[in-house]
Amino acid sequence: MKKLQKIFRDYAEDFFIFIGLTLINVATFRLSVTAGLYMLGFSCLAIGIFTALHPPKRYPP
Repeated sequence: MKKLQKIFRDYAEDFFIFIGLTLINVATFRLSVTAGLYMLGFSCLAIGIFTALHPPKRYPP
């Protein structure tokens, strides 16, 4: 159970951010391909900036 809690603690936030960005991009692609490509580029840029400013945490084993 503790292993599952550790995995959830480490990756839950990243998982939900990824799913949210995926849903936003899919919805934008349904509106227009050009708008979808702009949104996909913005999402990649936002993830890059976020990970540069907030590197992954290292938890002790």
